[in-house]
Amino acid sequence: RALKRALGSKGRAFLMPASTPPVSPFWGPITANYDWCEGNYVVTEYVAEFFNTLSSVPTLTVGLYFALKSFKHGYGFRFALAGWMLAVVGLGSVAFHGTLTRLGQVLDELPMLYSSSIFLWISSSLRFNADKRGDERSKKLGYGLLVYCVLVTYAYVNGGFEVFFVAYALTVLAVAVTSLDAVASSPSKKITKPYVLWAFGIYVGGFLALWVPEQMFCGNRLHAHHHSPLQDLPLPLHAFFHVTSSIGPLSWLTFASFEGARRDERKPRIDWGRHALLWGARGPEVVPTRKKKNKSR
Repeated sequence: RALKRALGSKGRAFLMPASTPPVSPFWGPITANYDWCEGNYVVTEYVAEFFNTLSSVPTLTVGLYFALKSFKHGYGFRFALAGWMLAVVGLGSVAFHGTLTRLGQVLDELPMLYSSSIFLWISSSLRFNADKRGDERSKKLGYGLLVYCVLVTYAYVNGGFEVFFVAYALTVLAVAVTSLDAVASSPSKKITKPYVLWAFGIYVGGFLALWVPEQMFCGNRLHAHHHSPLQDLPLPLHAFFHVTSSIGPLSWLTFASFEGARRDERKPRIDWGRHALLWGARGPEVVPTRKKKNKSR
């Protein structure tokens, strides 16, 4: 019935009306400090932003996919952690868009910082020597990034969203710089460089083409009360941004896990195949053809 109401009496395609939420929303009043362009509780009374919530699930499943592949092939602790944290990012996004509560927003935004910091830990460690000294440098870097995340978290929970946003942006930039530096000196760059370029091209392209226009022309619906043409789209731009935010990280993790396996002299290859966690789509899988020599890495 909720679906029929959303389609309309004439069975037309989904639109995103600037609907008035129910008097008593299922998740209570909006306590998040941002409300996106998608109409609230339009498709179902149980989900605040239906399409933004649904499109967050691929990030969750992509994270699970990579975490399972990391366990299967023994990529190492850092890579498994990256997969699990990416899954947490997707779960947090579901919580935020599904409820529009402050708790959901925190669960969405903070994991983004921790996930990108793990990516930075990996990309920076790729430049260290594959020996005990390199392992020690990597561990020290990991502890340093953890302290960095804790400090930013403290600022964030005390009202410093700007500090959080700048820290996240700088972390992503650092991931890009260290990744490009790592691939430039890699003997496997003909294989891995396209994955790096796809990763940042898709993620940054999604940000510029999908996230930014929604901010500019629709704004925060808690404060912006004008009608935006973006509200008439069949699907919100932010939902497509979520999709690019799952494809980009998977491409990057493919590059990083390949380089990690190569440094461990495991002679990796990249196989493509369909998987349920990728929603039936074809995706990359880094397959080492040798066992890991150093079990500590």
